[in-house]
Amino acid sequence: MAERVPPGRAGRLWLMGRLDYARRSLELLDRKHLLLLQELEGLTQARAEARQRWTQACTVAERWGLRAVALGGASDIAVAAAAVAEQARVHVPWRNTMGVVHPGEPGCTLPALPPSEAAAGNAAIAPAAVAQRDALLAAAAFGALDRSHHLLTVELRATQRRRRAIERTRIPSLEAALERLELRLDELEREERVVNRWARQRYGPVVGGSRITPEAAT
Repeated sequence: MAERVPPGRAGRLWLMGRLDYARRSLELLDRKHLLLLQELEGLTQARAEARQRWTQACTVAERWGLRAVALGGASDIAVAAAAVAEQARVHVPWRNTMGVVHPGEPGCTLPALPPSEAAAGNAAIAPAAVAQRDALLAAAAFGALDRSHHLLTVELRATQRRRRAIERTRIPSLEAALERLELRLDELEREERVVNRWARQRYGPVVGGSRITPEAAT
């Protein structure tokens, strides 16, 4: 719905205020856009490195898991897993970057395999347990970075849309409305000057609240 511009000189002040607000908003969005780009540049690199570490950790964990199965069978792994009393827990803090709430660096609570169970199992059980822990840590790190990258990308696109709307639509619309109003006010001022000049010529100037006609002046 189109905005209703107040008439006359009040409309000029109204439009100038809206224009000033739109231009300041555009400056803030430009700054936000730049900061989001910089943040995303760092996140893109960090996410790629985290993905590589996660892939490598999964490869190592799979290799040691297969060795543990080959040496002692699935029963050895089941016995070792049963000896671990707690489950792994991942704690994800949250950060706020330019109004975007996204995951920070996660922390993990990883219960260790008791030394007695590691010694009782086959030679691959302990390295397999360590490799699985490393894979979980790498997965949590990558997951947090990947989610942060997604959320900041969404915000960047929204910021770009708002910038384009203000720069290409809002500001030009206000400038055009202000220009039309300025022309109209100029016309009214010219008309007023013409009417006042005609009135002075026809009826004479106003002095002390009374109009002096040309006949009275003589």
